[in-house]
Amino acid sequence: MIDDYYISENGKEVLGTKPLNAFIFENNLKNLPFEQFLAIKYKLNNYLTREFWITIDGDKYKLIVYENSEFDKYFGFSNFAVQNQENIANIVGGQPKFIAISMINEFNEDCLSNKSMFQNKVTAYLKNLKDEYIQFKQ
Repeated sequence: MIDDYYISENGKEVLGTKPLNAFIFENNLKNLPFEQFLAIKYKLNNYLTREFWITIDGDKYKLIVYENSEFDKYFGFSNFAVQNQENIANIVGGQPKFIAISMINEFNEDCLSNKSMFQNKVTAYLKNLKDEYIQFKQ
C-alpha cells in the first residue's frame, strides 16, 4: 500500500540513462483523468501528451507519465495494493489505479535517483503536483 507516494526503481530508459526511478501514487479514480489534469494545468495541446518539459526554479525538467500498460510492465500491479476502493459507477473513464511519473533534467539525468542532487526538489514538486491533482475540482 502507498500512503502518500513511493519512489520505485527500474522504470523506463531514456537515451543515455539506466532505468529511471519513478514517483508512484494511488490515483483518485473519482477525479478527472490525470492526463487531462496535466493538460489543463500546463496548457498542453492534447490529453494524450505523456512527456513534456516544465521549468522549476529556472531549471528544465522532462516530466514522463507512464501509461497503464507501462506501469504494469515496469512496476507490476501485483506489487501494489489499492487503499481506496471505488464502485465502478464512481470511476471517471478507464483510469489506472496508480500513477507513475519519472523526471529527467536537460542532461538526461534521473532526477529521482538517490544520487541526484535534484531529488529533493523534484520529489517535493511531484508531491505538490499529486496533492493538487487529488484535490482538483473541475
